[in-house]
Amino acid sequence: MTGHVPQGAVVVGVDGSAQGWHALRWAADRAQQADNPLHILHAEGTLFSHYSSTADVEPIDNISDEAVSMLADRNPSLAVTWSQPADSPIAALVDASRFASEVVLGTRGVGAVRGAVLGSVTTRVSGAAHCPVLIVRAPVTDKQANGPVVVGVDLRPDGVAALEFAFAEADRRKVPLIAVLCWQLDRFDFASGIPMPGGNMEAAHQQHRAHLAKALAGPSGRYPNVQVTAHDECAPTADALVERSVNASLLVVGTRGHREIAGLVLGAVSQRVIRRAVCPVAVVAHVSQATAPRGGHTDDETFVSRHGTPAGSA
Repeated sequence: MTGHVPQGAVVVGVDGSAQGWHALRWAADRAQQADNPLHILHAEGTLFSHYSSTADVEPIDNISDEAVSMLADRNPSLAVTWSQPADSPIAALVDASRFASEVVLGTRGVGAVRGAVLGSVTTRVSGAAHCPVLIVRAPVTDKQANGPVVVGVDLRPDGVAALEFAFAEADRRKVPLIAVLCWQLDRFDFASGIPMPGGNMEAAHQQHRAHLAKALAGPSGRYPNVQVTAHDECAPTADALVERSVNASLLVVGTRGHREIAGLVLGAVSQRVIRRAVCPVAVVAHVSQATAPRGGHTDDETFVSRHGTPAGSA
């Protein structure tokens, strides 16, 4: 599996596609701003044996070589490492996520495997990863870069992770946060006493606003400098979030996901948002990261560091 991923690195999957290069540049800027190392991963997904581990050779395929050369010119001070595992892209990226602060992907997918498209790589990694996964569809415009962070609020207890991530992002970027709680009236709402269409819709809005305010109270106290705008909408969640992604710098959604790669199905809302959002999307799993490994070294991989051991790596 993936070897020598520095602890806390931003891991970016590359595959030679235009979307992959957008993701690489975005991930490099993000890592540099956060003072984190960047780890480039190009998973071949072949049946050949793993490459031997070494710390003083050049990348052995054209895609990795181009990625490293691009960053040498564009982000010369960034600590960069890379690996070229023979695992499938999904398995390699999920394994790397154990040590990463986050994984960055393009929307096409990663790896030399034919058919490694959004449905088979990006959505599976987003659901199985042990850290947040950020998906970059296209170059970010100047207007988007200065736009707010938008987060879809999940009122269930395990939805806290995405909300916390969104607050931290808005605080780091020094931009406003837009928190969106979507709801729809159905028979379950009726059974719980919430008015149905034709009844008192304002009462329904008031109830959801109260729930939203309660959910935002904790993180608002921890991030007092973040300007928060709360919206409750009686609308499909994915549609509402995609609409707000037009002028956003980042859209954050949660997922329950799984830790099993086989048969993984990412949540319907997360899938729709990934496919349709205009801005980069962060998918944050509803799990604790407290049990993540503390070291990032395994065997049987090619590993190279341009700038030596990055600060903060294990």
